[in-house]
Amino acid sequence: MAKLAKLQFSAPAWLASFMVVALMLFSSISQASVKIESWMTEQGAKVMYVHSPQLPMLDIEVTFDAGSIRDGDDFGLASFTASLVGTATKTQSEDQIADGFNKIGAQFGGSASRDNASFSLRTLTRDGVMQAAFEQYLDALTQAQFKPEIIERERERLLLGIKQKSVKPQQILNDQLWANLYPNHPYAHPTIGTEATVAKLDQAKLEQFYQSHYLANNAVIAIVGNIDKKQAEKMAQQLSSSLPTGEKPAALAKPKALAKAQSISKEFPSSQTYYSLTQLGIERGNKDYVPLFVGNHLFGGSGFGSYLMEEVREKRGLVYSVYSYFAPMKQNGPFIIGLSTKNASAKEAEQVVQQTLKDFLNDFSEERLQAIKDNLIGGWPLRMDSNSKILGYISMIGFYGMPLDYLEWFPEQIKKVTKQDILDAWNRQIQPDKMLTIMVGQPE
Repeated sequence: MAKLAKLQFSAPAWLASFMVVALMLFSSISQASVKIESWMTEQGAKVMYVHSPQLPMLDIEVTFDAGSIRDGDDFGLASFTASLVGTATKTQSEDQIADGFNKIGAQFGGSASRDNASFSLRTLTRDGVMQAAFEQYLDALTQAQFKPEIIERERERLLLGIKQKSVKPQQILNDQLWANLYPNHPYAHPTIGTEATVAKLDQAKLEQFYQSHYLANNAVIAIVGNIDKKQAEKMAQQLSSSLPTGEKPAALAKPKALAKAQSISKEFPSSQTYYSLTQLGIERGNKDYVPLFVGNHLFGGSGFGSYLMEEVREKRGLVYSVYSYFAPMKQNGPFIIGLSTKNASAKEAEQVVQQTLKDFLNDFSEERLQAIKDNLIGGWPLRMDSNSKILGYISMIGFYGMPLDYLEWFPEQIKKVTKQDILDAWNRQIQPDKMLTIMVGQPE
């Protein structure tokens, strides 16, 4: 899922130019296998490490179980907290922190999603740069302060963003999707909160959330770059020992699937109708993920190679784009089909989508399946052709408890998956007669 509350200090132009050249070099190197090493720090943080010596770069990401699922009734608390980390510390002001990163060409970013909050560092590994960047990162992340004047400034910015959602039909649809697909569940509310809840977030609540969730034993530390394991161990231990330890959050409740089909229509003054057909999907680690993933590329996830694009756009010209995807999360994330079309063709597009799904659950071309599998397997190395991509994968593997050989195991499973495996998995997981339909616009 897209992450919110993004905080980013950018590198200067010279580093950007270097990165373009460096990534071109890195992309030319075969990434047939990625060796992931993992261990626990003394304080209980899980470390994921990949030695990547091709470039003089270091990427670090620390991920906490501190997403909006931990908001309680204070919707937006996790996102607001994440957006303020890096704006002040015990010894540095906001300007000093930003200048500290910019002077050495390092990048710091922070964001929060429904499941977690994560904070990244990217720096060169050359002498005099890496250590300074790491120390700045360590201070910004582990010694965060929440200044009242910054809180109020950022609150105004956040409230403005929430208000702007009311004039964006895509955002209206998205909020309706989560609220109605996950009633009475922590996934239901918007990650950034609502006007009413954000207005009530104060310094005490932000500090309490930071102190109770940004814990060493509630963290995954991912490290990728041109440093050896001894250096990685030292950095991980410094990060871990600079964070407190405490009680980890309770396990997340499992959401309940819809008992019957539901339909929601929201009037919006637009020439387009925004449409979604959705239901609960699967959680991370579900045994059906590979056949669902491969099948989705054939059904709606591969652009012009998909059945949805063929039926809705190519044959009938009803849309510019139509898509589908599974979003596995800590618990069952959504399966979503989405499109936008002229108001006059909204009902027809809906009928075509529903029929295409029913047809796919019954049968599909074996030849087209093989073409999708060949494409996925052939393109697999490109999913790991940069340190940042590898960092994203190993952060995910560590946070969701996936096996260390996941990046080698997954393409092998794609090779093995059969048409019958896909039909079985899709018919186990997808129930077309119990889905949520949402339209935002003026469908005729």
